[in-house]
Amino acid sequence: MVTTAHAAYGHCMQDTAAGERATPSREAILAAATRLMSRHGYAATSISRISVACGLPASSIYWHFGSKEGIYLAVLRQARQALLAGLPPATVSGTGESQRLSRFLESVDELFQRHPHDLRLLVGISMLEESACTAAREELSQYRLALRRWLADSLGSVFTVPGTSPMAEELAGFLLSMAGGASIARWFQDPDASLPTTGLHVALTALARHHRAPN
Repeated sequence: MVTTAHAAYGHCMQDTAAGERATPSREAILAAATRLMSRHGYAATSISRISVACGLPASSIYWHFGSKEGIYLAVLRQARQALLAGLPPATVSGTGESQRLSRFLESVDELFQRHPHDLRLLVGISMLEESACTAAREELSQYRLALRRWLADSLGSVFTVPGTSPMAEELAGFLLSMAGGASIARWFQDPDASLPTTGLHVALTALARHHRAPN
């Protein structure tokens, strides 16, 4: 984490050294908080609600995390680590652009389905959380930057352009926005919703064609 995040973490009441250890009680609190915050958001998830969900007293929650903000930051960090660890390689195989793009979008949708709680927290719901502390917003920013970098590198592989090219960067930004919208829709409407891969295939192909068109 960057230095500014470390500084801001103090504002959010940093976890104690004991709270950083993976103990059964800490993991139970994190699991309950993840479920609740991914479903209801940060503002609507109280300490008492987490206490009921995990079956542990509020004092145990405060001992491990110091505050509600501390729990939120720990939940976000755990979600980020799980998602980034599960990203496939940015090199996409296939005999042509259409096949590579289809395979890439399938891998993105599989990630979306495999980590529904984490994606709601990091891509969807957290876009709406203006009440989150500075360190939590920094955590979200770092995650989104890392995910966008992977998307750009992967789309560069799909369309055989550098991942740092304007084309790859624009396609990555578009796809990240669409994933965020799908996460929010999943939260509000359909918990089983998947990414619209067919429509994304058409849209990304059209955007790539636009970038390649002569001025």
